[in-house]
Amino acid sequence: MKNILFFFLLLFSNFSIAQKNIFTNPDNKPNCGLMKNGTFLSTQYSFKEYHMVVKNGIQTEYNENGQYIRSKMEFLNECEYKTTILEVTIPNYFAKRGDILTTKILQTQGQNIKIRSIMFGKEYEFVFIKMKELGKKHK
Repeated sequence: MKNILFFFLLLFSNFSIAQKNIFTNPDNKPNCGLMKNGTFLSTQYSFKEYHMVVKNGIQTEYNENGQYIRSKMEFLNECEYKTTILEVTIPNYFAKRGDILTTKILQTQGQNIKIRSIMFGKEYEFVFIKMKELGKKHK
């Protein structure tokens, strides 16, 4: 049992260190507009396991089974927004229609975005990578 606990602690600490190392030269002021539209990968999962699409104020989080959580995204200020769950297709998911999550964009660097979300009084930190849109020319 101690070995299993040690493994999870080691895994979590390595993940935390990896998240911090992405932001070696963060933007002086977070580029919060990055979160307003696009497709985002999580540093915790593969694209197939989890990805998120934000378009026209709707945030949809997909898992590997094609199930999703669809939420309305409303910016409260430049770098904070709330999402209100509209639809959940994941069986036995802990959140339901009408539940609200508040999120603050903490840091950005290039296409990397670090956020802190609060739901039901618990805080969670995530790092997303915004994917470049195919078919668009980038300078």
